[in-house]
Amino acid sequence: MLLPISDFTNVPPNDAMAFPFLYWDQILKLLGLVIVADKKTLPVEVDTFMNAVGELRDLIDPNTSLTQFMARDWFTLNREALGDIINRSACDELIFETLAPIKSIPHKMDIISSMVQIAVSDDDYADVEKSLIKNTILHWDIPVRH
Repeated sequence: MLLPISDFTNVPPNDAMAFPFLYWDQILKLLGLVIVADKKTLPVEVDTFMNAVGELRDLIDPNTSLTQFMARDWFTLNREALGDIINRSACDELIFETLAPIKSIPHKMDIISSMVQIAVSDDDYADVEKSLIKNTILHWDIPVRH
């Protein structure tokens, strides 16, 4: 079971928030899956993850109490659960469950860009990472430019 990011903040959940913590949970989960997808977790990927979360926070909701270090702690505590998702035979179904709650957010391309940054940060763009990103694009119905 993944720990929600709201466990790392001093701010109580508020339904009236501009960008709910539930969405951040899904975004962190999606970005974290990119790190563990190729069965190796390198420091450069975690650093890129932390930077990507900071950039997304600044872009999506700068008032959100979510630091890069909170994102790192979230990943550290959830790394095993993320790996379990990748190892399951129903991996695609679980990923679609992650994508569904955030399908309507306006920042999908920024999230995909962050996924790619993490995937290529170790100079090894693995097929499983490509597949995860491709499935995200397809599930979100993002038009592909040729």
